Amino acid sequence: MSGLLRALGNFVGPAAVMAAGTMGAGAIASFLLAGAWFRYDLLWVLLPLLPLFVVSADSASRIGALNPSTGILTLVRGRLAPALAWVILALIVPVHFLVTMGQVSVMVSAFSSLVGLAPTGVAAQLPVAVEVVLSVLLAAGVLWLVFSRGYERMQTVMSCLMVLMFVCFLIVALRGLSEWRAILAGFVPALPPDLPVPGEADPRVATSSVIAMVGAAIAPAALLGLPYMCADAGSGRDELRRAFWQSVLNLGFVFGAYAFFVLVAGAFALYPMADHASFADVGQASAVLRAALPERLAFLGPVIFSLGLFTAAMTTLVVAAQVTIYFMLDMAGKPWRFTADNRRYHRLLTVFVLGAAALAPFWDFPALLKVILLMGVNVVAIPLVYVIVLALANSRAVMGEFRAEWWRNVFLGLGLAVSIALAIDKAPLYYRMLLG
Repeated sequence: MSGLLRALGNFVGPAAVMAAGTMGAGAIASFLLAGAWFRYDLLWVLLPLLPLFVVSADSASRIGALNPSTGILTLVRGRLAPALAWVILALIVPVHFLVTMGQVSVMVSAFSSLVGLAPTGVAAQLPVAVEVVLSVLLAAGVLWLVFSRGYERMQTVMSCLMVLMFVCFLIVALRGLSEWRAILAGFVPALPPDLPVPGEADPRVATSSVIAMVGAAIAPAALLGLPYMCADAGSGRDELRRAFWQSVLNLGFVFGAYAFFVLVAGAFALYPMADHASFADVGQASAVLRAALPERLAFLGPVIFSLGLFTAAMTTLVVAAQVTIYFMLDMAGKPWRFTADNRRYHRLLTVFVLGAAALAPFWDFPALLKVILLMGVNVVAIPLVYVIVLALANSRAVMGEFRAEWWRNVFLGLGLAVSIALAIDKAPLYYRMLLG
């Protein structure tokens, strides 16, 4: 029994929280569509992605573990440049408000399907008053369940939700594993040819899917949020090695298996369909589950889909809101630790989450604003965050004897290169949308 408890303890920690938050609707869409469009041909992307994800996240975590009383934006202001910290804050806060609104809407949609109020993915058909009440009640439920008892309660709940998502998508992918020969072939690096889309001029390009898969794992706010989480979790220099192996388990094994299952489910259930090139969003996941489950169990498909999607939206909402409040309080010079007695943290978090929930049914972000925010995050913020982590991880004043090793710098340099590639790939599209 003690061995089992120790094993379960490895799933609890800042890395588990970040893994759960990363397993959101955006990640589902990226891996699901990669399978729907290119079958198993892009599974090999997981092999270099996971070590990059683990080392990047662990390097950011070490900064917080070794500086538990100093927020990372304070370190950026003091060690690098005050303007850099303000740029990060100005980009992340509005983006995370948008993300929180979106995740509340996904939760309402999934909950409506689970209780029979509306078919999967069409919560917008609910009366506005019903949708407002559901949005606020579900957001209030998240605040009570996840945030009401401080960091330890949040960490435990998020770890349980991560395991729940893992099980849901394992069920989805089981039948797809029968195509194991094709799956193994997908781990051989190769780029499939562009996929024409009926009725559209632009094809599905494999390199764009690769960038989307990498971008689903490497989020700027996640990397900068981990130092705060490690400080709140009480991680210190004596636990750096254990924290690294927790990252390997939660961000490498668990997130890697989750991404694998989602891609396999999309490849098995959606790729054989005649219109597979036309699929464009995570709403197709309900079709995945109906096709992936045996015929006698097909009725469970929408239920599993809604439960998994609800959980994914909830975990993403939690991390987005929590990291935003860390940033805001740190930049204001106020106590940012997430403790049961930090009333300012709880009040600001409540206003942020309930405000997003109340607005979600009424207001869609203007297309122009959405493009500007995406440009800021993908083109500016991700490379900047890698520059910050590289600079701080190699600072003797910040890290002391635990400055980044050569191999860690190699991975962080690769992360910076990938983030620049993401910017180069996405910038022309954003500018065309902006001008159009």
